[in-house]
Amino acid sequence: MRVIDLTLTIDPETKYPGFPRSKVYGKPESVNKITKVASVEENKVSSHDVLLSTQHFTHYDAPSHYIIGGLNNDEVPLDWLVGEAVVFDMMHKKAGECVTAADLEATGVEMKKGDIVIIRTGWTDKMFGTFEFWDQMIYLSTDAAEWLMERGVKSLVQDFMTCDSPLHPPAGREWGKPNWSPNHLTFLGNNVCLIEWCTNLAEIKEERVFLACAPIKLKGTEGAPCRVFAVEGLINNNK
Repeated sequence: MRVIDLTLTIDPETKYPGFPRSKVYGKPESVNKITKVASVEENKVSSHDVLLSTQHFTHYDAPSHYIIGGLNNDEVPLDWLVGEAVVFDMMHKKAGECVTAADLEATGVEMKKGDIVIIRTGWTDKMFGTFEFWDQMIYLSTDAAEWLMERGVKSLVQDFMTCDSPLHPPAGREWGKPNWSPNHLTFLGNNVCLIEWCTNLAEIKEERVFLACAPIKLKGTEGAPCRVFAVEGLINNNK
């Protein structure tokens, strides 16, 4: 058995750790702080106060992130986020390119109904924490989202954008338009959670692995920071 950590370290010094809301819809950027409030030397115990965004670093989106009346983070069943996962390798994708249904089909990977799907591009490993991460984002096409839905995806794990680049959307998909972020609506509207900004996906060597996403159980939120890991050696990869 081999356990692979797929989670970014939450570091308050990281620049651009989340969606650039100030540039897309004019809201101030949220901040991340880790403050030491007690030390072993002075208090015989160490503790910290933590201020986080639910949408920064490795996190997941619950349905209520986009869907009115959708399940909140604390309501999502854990079995939506744990189980057998299949890997689609898109490491050849370059900045600004998209992953299409044809790309997924061409891999020859056999996806089963109820699979958690992992799509890896290496984009988070290479670019997270930079403005270019958002400005030149690899993204998922709408036909790829439909392809996954037709095959019964349970949850989607990725290291790139679920929808268009937020800074360069195509005409008709700008923020505020009815068709803004259509893939989020497709997935979350069908209770398919999105596990975003995973790292280290290239370390997964098997096509099928056991995957677990463990979010912080925050009441009433649309998502949460989470620890995500894959376990090799538990799933039979013999075809």
